[in-house]
Amino acid sequence: MSKNQSDFFKHKNDWSEIKDRLLQGYLPQYFQKLLTSNRTTYYVDCFAGKGKFDDGKSGSPLIALEIIDNCLRQSKTHPSRDRIKTCFIELNYAVDLKKNISSFPHICEDPEIISGKFEENIRGKLKGKRGQNVFLYIDPYGIKALDSSLFYEFQTYGFASFEMLINFNSFGFFRDACRALKVDVSHDEAFQSLEDLVEYDPTEVQATQQSQNLLTTVAGGDYWKAIVNDYNRGLINGYQAERRLSTESKQHLKQKYTYVLDMPICFKPGQRPKYRMIHVCDHQDGCFLMAENMQRRKDELFTNIQQGGQLSLFDITPEYTSTVEGDILTESDIEAMVKASILHSGQDTRITEFLAKFCNEYGVVCPFSMIHTILGKFESNGEINIIREPALSKTGASRRFWDEKDGKKVIIRRHLG
Repeated sequence: MSKNQSDFFKHKNDWSEIKDRLLQGYLPQYFQKLLTSNRTTYYVDCFAGKGKFDDGKSGSPLIALEIIDNCLRQSKTHPSRDRIKTCFIELNYAVDLKKNISSFPHICEDPEIISGKFEENIRGKLKGKRGQNVFLYIDPYGIKALDSSLFYEFQTYGFASFEMLINFNSFGFFRDACRALKVDVSHDEAFQSLEDLVEYDPTEVQATQQSQNLLTTVAGGDYWKAIVNDYNRGLINGYQAERRLSTESKQHLKQKYTYVLDMPICFKPGQRPKYRMIHVCDHQDGCFLMAENMQRRKDELFTNIQQGGQLSLFDITPEYTSTVEGDILTESDIEAMVKASILHSGQDTRITEFLAKFCNEYGVVCPFSMIHTILGKFESNGEINIIREPALSKTGASRRFWDEKDGKKVIIRRHLG
């Protein structure tokens, strides 16, 4: 890992842009939806940084405050400014953070700024939030703050709703895991160029029991050891090892939370992922909205950041699609996944629930429009019925919508037998 970076906040680099765009694409829908819940929403940026980079670009705190202001202004219910409360935790730059926030005009209630460590302060801030909506943005300076037992504990606090968006340096974690078990990865291309992913406070891992214990705490179990051993024996390569690590870490989170999505992030065209953004929640709407956001960001980020505005290599065609993992799947592959999801659903399933469960099982493998097309095909074949409410337009024409906004319903009715 790199040493502490004194110029960490001088310029906002591409990977910071990617993380913030994913957050920026989701928060407007999140706050707009929860402003109608008549409950307080508590938003916490757990590693807030300065709030603004020295080059003038906004960091995650100012991005969130601007979105909250816009949502409060646009809300038809005219909520009070304290309906959304914010908290920013920052150990090293709390003074700069306070200055940057105070100079940023915002109409929402003034945020609380905590100078200290996330892991030492978060319990005290969340335990009194029973019955509220809570969102944690966790973008740590190093992996050591990612204590899985703490994430599991949050689920017991009695929130009305709870979501986390976590930056997980999965390749960095696996490289550290190999170091802890004395496995050499120096010649594996999968673990090259990780210096692009600069950490402000990198975790020092050595071949010691203490480091192994730390990694087990972060991962939520010692399953990582078996992955390292299989890698060392040549049974899997570095990319397969990282993917297996990410898959098993998601399965551990699913022991406590219903929905877990992740979006692999690449830096340049043709590269494999370097880290992952993981979204955790218990409600189908949150999973659906984040999956939709991840799909949009996949194409947008590949086009605008990685290729400097050129067309995406993975434009959707009727024959194939690319997943957020970069895998190429045929329409037949997607059809098989959709059919399996229908078979595991109840007789009547709302489209939002269906898509959330589909993405939770298979990941963000294609645009929802492709799934809509496949469902329409299954309906034409007589395998399912698609029931829409309202079924007819004002002129008496059959409705063909797929979204469930503004009181609309779309129900997939599976034929029994």
